[in-house]
Amino acid sequence: MPAIARLPLPPPGAPPGWLADALDALPEDARCLLVDADALAAAPAPSRAELLRLVLGRVPVIAWFEGTLAGAALDLALAADIRICGAAAAISGPSGWPGRLRLLAPAAADRLARGETLAAPDLYAAGLVSALLPAGGAAAEAGRLAAVVASRGPIALELAKEAIWRGLPQPLEQALRFETDLTMLLQTTKDRAEGVRAFLEKRPPAFTGE
Repeated sequence: MPAIARLPLPPPGAPPGWLADALDALPEDARCLLVDADALAAAPAPSRAELLRLVLGRVPVIAWFEGTLAGAALDLALAADIRICGAAAAISGPSGWPGRLRLLAPAAADRLARGETLAAPDLYAAGLVSALLPAGGAAAEAGRLAAVVASRGPIALELAKEAIWRGLPQPLEQALRFETDLTMLLQTTKDRAEGVRAFLEKRPPAFTGE
């Protein structure tokens, strides 16, 4: 079964670079990374380079939270590919990564800059979370979704992440050309051939990441 990793909590007094160390220690067979954003409320602020490793890394990242995020915990959640929250969740205070927040949800970035707190329905309406669960349900939904993501082709997921996050700031025509280049690259992989065979044979695919 494909591995689902969890981002470990930094130890008390963790030095700068704790996130890079945690990412370096991820299992090679990890297909999805779960981030408990609530548990990172007291975490030291990661560097921009560390956050970009989450955004542009090969492994899809799912973050969930039930409480109010601010500071480093908010920035780590913004670095995730998918965010899930409970009904009592919120984000408050300016992000340490305003450019990322503005890229994801410009209107939400403006409200936070004015000192507003965004409640869970606001986050869902702005597209900052993909799912809004009853209070206490975010972790289970994140785990369920991680199992689905981990069952998909890892190369396809990695290239999809790259197409989205590197293409988003680009002009549309350039982003579409970049996406096409990545799609052509995907056609050369063994996983692509396995996906076609599995479809024709009406069985689940066995992706190997090759």
